[in-house]
Amino acid sequence: MELTKREHDILYDWITFNLIPIKSFNDRKTSYGLKHIFEADECGFYVTNDDFKEVMVEHGFKVRNPNDINWIFNISSRSPAFRK
Repeated sequence: MELTKREHDILYDWITFNLIPIKSFNDRKTSYGLKHIFEADECGFYVTNDDFKEVMVEHGFKVRNPNDINWIFNISSRSPAFRK
């Protein structure tokens, strides 16, 4: 992981407040698209796709196919991140 402890905590908190887990997978945004939403947020900063994926899994989100480069997660379309 390339994130500092502080950066990790900021990203983890952003996920907590902006992404809502659901049972099914959502093709609307992949890990790559989600990381760009985070980077554009006022608290955001550059993060690698791999670091973003790692923190999402740490947070408890499920991955449809971990062999893909850009992962699809179980995220609600009603998540605040999609309304900004």
